[in-house]
Amino acid sequence: MIRIYLAILVGTCLGISAAQAKKPNVLLIMADDLGYSDLGCYGGEIETPNLNGLANRGLRFTQFYNTARCWPTRAALMTGYYAQQVRRDAVPGLPSGGRGVRQPWAQLLPNYLKPLGYRSYHSGKWHLDGMPIEQGFDRSYYLKDQGRFFSPAVHWKDDLKLPPVKRGTGYYGTTAIGEHAVEVLQEHQKRYTEKPFFHYLAFTAPHFPLHALPEDIAKYKARYQRDWAAVRQERYQRQLKMGLHNQELSAVERDLGPPYDFPDHLKILGDVEVNRPVEWDSMTDEQREFQGIKMAIHAAMIDRMDVEIGKVLDQIRAMGELENTLIFFLSDNGCSAEIMVRNDGHDPNAAPGSAASYLCLGPGWSTTCNTPFRRHKTWTHEGGASTPLVVSWPKGIKARGELRHNPGHVIDIVPTILEIAGGSMPSAVNGRKRAPAPGKSLLSAFSKDGTVDRDFLWWFHDGHKAVRVGDHKAVQPNGGKWEIYDLSKDRAEANDLSGTHPALAKKLISVWQTKMEEYRKVAMMDLPKTAARKGPVRKPVLINGETIRVLGKRGFIMHPKKPKAGKPWIFYGPTLPAYPDKAESWMHRKFLDEGIAVAGVDVGEAYGSPLVLKHFDALYRELTKKRGFSKKPVCLGRSRGGLWVSSWAISNPSRIAGIAGIYPVYDFTTYPGVARAASAYGLTPTSLLTKAGDLNPISKANVLAKAKIPVFIIHGKDDKVVPLKQNSAELQKKYRETGAADLIEVMEIAGQGHNFWPGFFQCQELVDFVIANAK
Repeated sequence: MIRIYLAILVGTCLGISAAQAKKPNVLLIMADDLGYSDLGCYGGEIETPNLNGLANRGLRFTQFYNTARCWPTRAALMTGYYAQQVRRDAVPGLPSGGRGVRQPWAQLLPNYLKPLGYRSYHSGKWHLDGMPIEQGFDRSYYLKDQGRFFSPAVHWKDDLKLPPVKRGTGYYGTTAIGEHAVEVLQEHQKRYTEKPFFHYLAFTAPHFPLHALPEDIAKYKARYQRDWAAVRQERYQRQLKMGLHNQELSAVERDLGPPYDFPDHLKILGDVEVNRPVEWDSMTDEQREFQGIKMAIHAAMIDRMDVEIGKVLDQIRAMGELENTLIFFLSDNGCSAEIMVRNDGHDPNAAPGSAASYLCLGPGWSTTCNTPFRRHKTWTHEGGASTPLVVSWPKGIKARGELRHNPGHVIDIVPTILEIAGGSMPSAVNGRKRAPAPGKSLLSAFSKDGTVDRDFLWWFHDGHKAVRVGDHKAVQPNGGKWEIYDLSKDRAEANDLSGTHPALAKKLISVWQTKMEEYRKVAMMDLPKTAARKGPVRKPVLINGETIRVLGKRGFIMHPKKPKAGKPWIFYGPTLPAYPDKAESWMHRKFLDEGIAVAGVDVGEAYGSPLVLKHFDALYRELTKKRGFSKKPVCLGRSRGGLWVSSWAISNPSRIAGIAGIYPVYDFTTYPGVARAASAYGLTPTSLLTKAGDLNPISKANVLAKAKIPVFIIHGKDDKVVPLKQNSAELQKKYRETGAADLIEVMEIAGQGHNFWPGFFQCQELVDFVIANAK
């Protein structure tokens, strides 16, 4: 009776009869790094007829938001919670962020749809913890390697890893994602026609690198050999005519470049690259031509995505289900200003957009793509966090081509789908209490604008903060001051009201802070008491410390007052929010007094994963190339930090002067264990265990011994958290077997475990070892 009542209620709200109120299929399409104005139906000149058609048959939301970054958006989209609540974006003092693991109660949407009779499918990007099939999907194609559109090395089908794709085989990521979607829908038509489907179609386009099919690039090649400001103005004028907004165009921030600085990468790209949104006429002919072809590739990637969406729609039409399929289309963040070179590198002689090239759009065209807003991906200003939202459901939505100005957020998608499907989130999952979800159903907005009541929207990413209450928004860029804007008049975020309206500023900031603490408490659910401690968040203790940014991560350098010749330094781990802590201050003072610096970078709970080695490489470059420090630091790992420094040392033995440890972990099967480590490695626990021989630092420790790297460790004999035998003693055994026993000393302490015994942190022998080898 309850489900029949819900079906009738939904039908009544949307103006359809009870007979028509069969559960709809759901197609949820997400683009990657798409700008607000990139689609034709949002003012763009890129050809997107299929998405324009969906907009003409349904709705366009003008004030819809994401989290400003890919992985937190996907967590919010699939769970209905802010990413911080489910530990999928940074919560100070807790294991969280891009490698964070959700609580058991924080399930994904397919788990709520399955009891309602739905089959769930996934095609494309994932960027969540766990794997798609184990998280409730029935079929999946998971393309993890989005740095190679033509030859991915890492992808899975139904959670089983596939072999790498060779170049020149005709593979193209966007096409492969669309083809998989059609394939599983054809299977659904043959075998499960009585069931409704939910399909999560997550394209990797138009995220960098700019890779596109030659015929698609040719279509746009000449279109953008002109002033990016002119293209921006044309988009703006079309938006005004469409009624998307009636506001001013934001000013171009000429001095604002990519969110992360990669000067070495700029050298690879050469003088044709420009990392600021400069005046078009200030560039050389070669630079203008280069910028124009980059935008042509970006457009080609979006065009091809629209083509593949059209093929999926054709399949649903062939199934006779298009009228009763609820379709959403949106982007995970604003367009990206990033410029970098990753994966296979960049060949300057290769054709732009080909497999051998590695180009990024950059801030010039990103400013245009985010028209009319300010800033880019990662920032919580409007340009970073605004997305198109196209909604189509011919049987369920009477509106055709209408706009909705309701503020909304990706946290609203789960409650909207569940309400329409006749379900809801349970109060508990597997006996574990579930925190109340913050999202609002958009169902009422499908029939009438302005009908979704909400108190606020909230953001926190990469140090950038924001909160929206009504039409007022407070935003604080990382390292900056709070700014206040009235979005009813100023979505360009040009007129800061913080100085003239201090009471409003205080109120908005208080809302942000209150919610941050509330979400922190939710994030602590199910954590051990040691992790979920009460009271203020522990902060690192830095002596003469400088805080730096390393590939977007927090790093530090503790500087000696009188550096020794050659500027020796120590690579320290773990640099989590509470580390290095007060217990280590004695030895750090000893190092600094000897003229030796100490540095680290916070990569979160990485557990030695190779996925974060790039951050350690970046720290090394920052110290050695930019600041002139020694090219051979000593690595010092405490506890889990042993996994950090040993994994980097094994990858870079020629860069290491020595390794020191305080009850260090070298074997991830002992701590944190395969189950917890798996998500950090981007693998299932089974896959990680299978690959332990290649990925577990202790398994490759002979690399260190063969490189003649000296080691000193202090470790408690009674350590139950990080057992001596499988970690420090096993490393010593590896050294002996390699004939390097004289290079390692393990000081075993009787009667001590994994604790704060002062002798661990005031060990003169360890200090002497580090000082001697660092010099």
